[in-house]
Amino acid sequence: MDTHDVVKDIMWFHPDSIKLLNAFPTMLICDITFKMNKYRFLLLETVGVTSIEMIFFVVFSYLQSKRMNNFEWDLNKVRGLFMKDDVLPHVIVIDKDLPLMNALKVVFAFATNLLCEFYISKNVRAKCKILVTKAKD
Repeated sequence: MDTHDVVKDIMWFHPDSIKLLNAFPTMLICDITFKMNKYRFLLLETVGVTSIEMIFFVVFSYLQSKRMNNFEWDLNKVRGLFMKDDVLPHVIVIDKDLPLMNALKVVFAFATNLLCEFYISKNVRAKCKILVTKAKD
């Protein structure tokens, strides 16, 4: 079997989403859902934020694996959706996924990468629980 004929990663978007992306390029939010579909692929959702803090979907991507090169492929495709090369996101919010963080440093090198508040809160609660349990002993 020729491996060149196998679909490994796939991305889709709506043309109106690309118009919104170019009108509001300042911030992107990326979130990954792990293997919750029939084919056990990762679903990477990328959304943008308007000036009145409303979100819009930019792209959906099924990725075969959680490796940096899969994320780089996806992010390079997202970067290609911008009409101007000098109008790119300033901030990208992600969860604590190291391959995605590393791919962002390559593709969107000048963007500030922030961790999602949900994951920060989750980690703080977990650490505090350990410290409070130790303090009771």
